[in-house]
Amino acid sequence: MDHLDFENIPLAPEQCVTGFGNTLIVAPHADDESLGCGGVIALLRKYGQNVYILLLSDGTLSHPNSKEYPAERLRDIRENELVNAAAFLGVEAQNIIFCRFKDRSVPDQSSEGFDDALKNINKILSIIRPQSIFVPWRRDPHPDHQAAFQLIQAAITENAKIYEYPIWLDQLGTVDDSPTNEEAMPFRLNITSVLDQKQKAIAAHLSQTTSLISDDPHGFRISEEMLHQFNVPYETFFISK
Repeated sequence: MDHLDFENIPLAPEQCVTGFGNTLIVAPHADDESLGCGGVIALLRKYGQNVYILLLSDGTLSHPNSKEYPAERLRDIRENELVNAAAFLGVEAQNIIFCRFKDRSVPDQSSEGFDDALKNINKILSIIRPQSIFVPWRRDPHPDHQAAFQLIQAAITENAKIYEYPIWLDQLGTVDDSPTNEEAMPFRLNITSVLDQKQKAIAAHLSQTTSLISDDPHGFRISEEMLHQFNVPYETFFISK
């Protein structure tokens, strides 16, 4: 694709997070929260805002052929990694919600389970009552990321502002996947003061960033190129017009 020129997108100061209020971070997989939103989470906590993390999938397809880490053990380790990552960002374990939808099968609008999933999401939203919701970009090229957006789009969120964040857009997206000027306004958030916290949070996902799981040669591991992509002093978000 024609890569987004992130460096020419307007840069907002870190203090703007004080207007975000009670915030929900929707992560399709454990590590999305740190990669896409680690900086904004750390800044929200720095300025005393409440943050909740909603993990949608069980993450069990990152290493599907591992004998040492069968599905249930892999799910548990990935959830524990999220708890550890969140601690670096200032979020307590009690503020993390685990949905445990099957990896790569988070219900989308064409799924039989979408209505039931939506009911659960609405119940969570009614309890948390977020003023801001961060969710993957609507056409981020992964089915679970697109499903996450569809769930939030269909949910009862009239009192919340929606911010969309890219994960795979730059690496795997096509021109058609990118936001148009008519549908979204991009902005960058300055996360310089908390970049170290974000990097520690990303590194806490050992099963995704190291050879911790070594018995599945086709297992997922975040590339050095992708780690470098998220080691920058800003995060990019899209606001619907």
